[in-house]
Amino acid sequence: MGSAAGQPNYTKFQVIKKIKKGATTRETTKFVDIRGKVVGFNYYESLYSPMVTASFLEVDTGGTVENQKDDFLGTLKDGLPIEGFEEVLVKVSTKYRALDWRGKKRRFIITGSPYNVDSGTRQTAYFPMISINAMKSTSKPVDQIYPEAKISEIVKKILKASELPFEEKNIEETKNSMKVDGKNENPLDTILKLCHKSIPVKGDPGFFFYENSEGYNFKSIHNMIKDGKDFLANTSRSITHRYIYEIGLKANLDNDENDRHVLAPPTVRRDQDQLNAIKNGQYNIRICVRNLVTQEVTEQIINVYNNKDTVTLGSENTDDPNNDQLTNNNNYCRTYTFELLPGVDQDDVSDVISNDPSLYLPQAIFRYSLIHAQLVNIVIPHNGVLTVGECIKLDIENITEGNKIEKEFNDHRSGDYLILHLCHSFTPTNSFTSLTLARDEYGINRTIE
Repeated sequence: MGSAAGQPNYTKFQVIKKIKKGATTRETTKFVDIRGKVVGFNYYESLYSPMVTASFLEVDTGGTVENQKDDFLGTLKDGLPIEGFEEVLVKVSTKYRALDWRGKKRRFIITGSPYNVDSGTRQTAYFPMISINAMKSTSKPVDQIYPEAKISEIVKKILKASELPFEEKNIEETKNSMKVDGKNENPLDTILKLCHKSIPVKGDPGFFFYENSEGYNFKSIHNMIKDGKDFLANTSRSITHRYIYEIGLKANLDNDENDRHVLAPPTVRRDQDQLNAIKNGQYNIRICVRNLVTQEVTEQIINVYNNKDTVTLGSENTDDPNNDQLTNNNNYCRTYTFELLPGVDQDDVSDVISNDPSLYLPQAIFRYSLIHAQLVNIVIPHNGVLTVGECIKLDIENITEGNKIEKEFNDHRSGDYLILHLCHSFTPTNSFTSLTLARDEYGINRTIE
């Protein structure tokens, strides 16, 4: 292992509880420092989730907090007591950036009474937590109708109205517009429903809505990959996003020679060559659209792979422009049928079809499926710089009976991957980051225009 995988430093680990005094409505706030009692802390991000989650494991021998009724010294769970909705402030540091959740809109909420095991001399308790933003959003339903506008602008308006944190750069502009009726739903659920309906200014449909340490993000798969590959192309900037897996780690734990190494054999969870099948026309689709006003029916056969706009993480583009499988009208694997009512989203009489789903839904389904063609799990020394939605470069050594010096890394397995899920794990002696990586195509980079 390396120095980045060493002991974490908790500069803040504090539980906050609001306590009512007697029969009055007056509240006091109690702060409990538990830094020396935390034996495990896990922090989770996911492209699937609009909320950061976390958990910690505490070992308590009593004397942590006074009971509010009789001042008896007890454990954190029983003495405070922990009943759910307590706030938690955390700052933990290692070599590569601190994990800092101490702000008003960047802290955790304990989601319920913890699980615990009691013995005669100590109590071991597990506390599940979620981001305070996810909890507060439940009390701020989307109770209005947003008139037709770019979906990205509506996303910003919903986040602002719900007082949820985000940075402008993390809400990607969409090309298409629509009218959104909140229907008193949770704002996070409302925005999640817009992901598959959104088309980026350039590229294939298909967005993710997720939370990380910067707040909320609304980004397309296309631009997460494009931006990630542009970043990795800069060798000097992207050193923290490059990792190697090879058998054997350096024995010296006092330096950073192992900080860029994968600590355990990568676990391949899915391994499909889906893109080549799509390129060869095996996944052409038929789209049928019926206009409910004119009763006109249109039908077309398309290939959802666009060799001009589709950016992938894998090998060079070797498409055959003369491949007649891509245009064969008798060759399709699935049919999508849409019935459209013109003017339904307009304020007055109109024959306009707003945000036609036949233009984005089949392509979005294709893009979501394609990015999951290959899934790999790895464990590395803690790296707080990483976040979901970014790309990393992974070099995996060849398995051969020959001379590895001639070709050290596997061109098929090595390459760029998108971070799908992330977990920072801390124990009393070690700090690790676990990643689930996704990719749509095998091999080395293809060049971005």
